[in-house]
Amino acid sequence: MDSKKTVAIAGAGDVAKFLVEELERAKNYNVVVLTRGHRSWFAERAGITVRLTDYSAGSVRTILDDVGAVVLFSFIHDNSPFYNTTHEAFLAACRTSRTCKRFVPSECGGDLDAHPDKPRFYIPTHGAFREVLQAQSDVEWTLLNNGWFMDYILPPEMSYMKSIVPVWPLDLKAGRVLVPGTGEEPIGLTAARDVARAAVKLVDASAWDPITYVCGENTTWNKLIRDVEEFYKRKFDVSYLSIDEIKNALEVHKNDEDPSALWKAYMDEWNYTGASALPWEKVESQRRRFFSDIKFRTVRELLVDAHADGFA
Repeated sequence: MDSKKTVAIAGAGDVAKFLVEELERAKNYNVVVLTRGHRSWFAERAGITVRLTDYSAGSVRTILDDVGAVVLFSFIHDNSPFYNTTHEAFLAACRTSRTCKRFVPSECGGDLDAHPDKPRFYIPTHGAFREVLQAQSDVEWTLLNNGWFMDYILPPEMSYMKSIVPVWPLDLKAGRVLVPGTGEEPIGLTAARDVARAAVKLVDASAWDPITYVCGENTTWNKLIRDVEEFYKRKFDVSYLSIDEIKNALEVHKNDEDPSALWKAYMDEWNYTGASALPWEKVESQRRRFFSDIKFRTVRELLVDAHADGFA
C-alpha cells in the first residue's frame, strides 16, 4: 500500500512548476496535475501524473477520488467570471470527494486583512469566492498570500516566471523602472520557489489558518532599485508615476472595452497603497508555526542564489 500522500494541482502554469519540483524534492508525495490541455513540461516528468479535465465539478471529483488526493492546489489566475466558476467547481468537487477535503485556491495577493479589496479586479472574483468558502465548513481551506513574486528581478532564463512588464514596474532588459507612487511605500516580495516550499509544508500541517502569509522581504521600490542596481552594477532609468496620475487613470479607463489599462492602474494602486506588503507580525507567527525550517530569501539573497545556481 502506498503510504505517500497525493497532492493534486490544478493549472499547469509557471508557479505550478515550482510546486511540482518541491514536492518531488521532498520525496513524500504523489503528484497529480489537472489541466485542460497537453503540457509537455509536466507530462515529460517521471513520476508525475497528468490528468485532462474540463474543470467541471464532476470531472475533478472523479480524478481526486481516483488518485486518492488529500489536497487540491489551484494556480488558475483569471480576472473574469471563469475564476469563479472554476473555483466553485473545485470546491464542489472537494465537498463531494471521498478523499480530498482540503483546498488552496489561487490567491497570491498581499495583505488581505488591511486591503481585502485590492487589487480591485479581485473584488468580483477572489472576493466573491472568499465568501463562498466562508459559507461552508465541509472543506478546509487557506488563502496563500505572498505579495509580489520576487522572480521578476531575474533574467527570464533564471526563473519559470514570465515577464509581466509593465504591470511589474522594473524592466530589467531595457533598464527602466516606472515606479507607482513615491517609491517609499511598502511592498512585499517572495521568491516563487519559497512560496512553493511553504505550500509543501501546508500539506502536512495539522490545521490551517484562513489566510496564510509568507514573505521574503517587505521593502520599498526605491530600496529594491538600489539593491538591483548594486548587484547588476548598472544604473536604471527611474521615473515615477504620481498617485494623482494613477487615480486619474482609474477614472479615465474605468469604462474601457479593453480592460488592460484599467487593470494596470489597479496594480499601480495595489503598489502605492502598500497593499502588497504583508502584515509582518502574522508572517513571523506563521513562520514559527508552519515554516520554521524554510529560508525565505530577501531580494539580495535571491539574486545571489539564482546567479550562483543559474536558476531561481
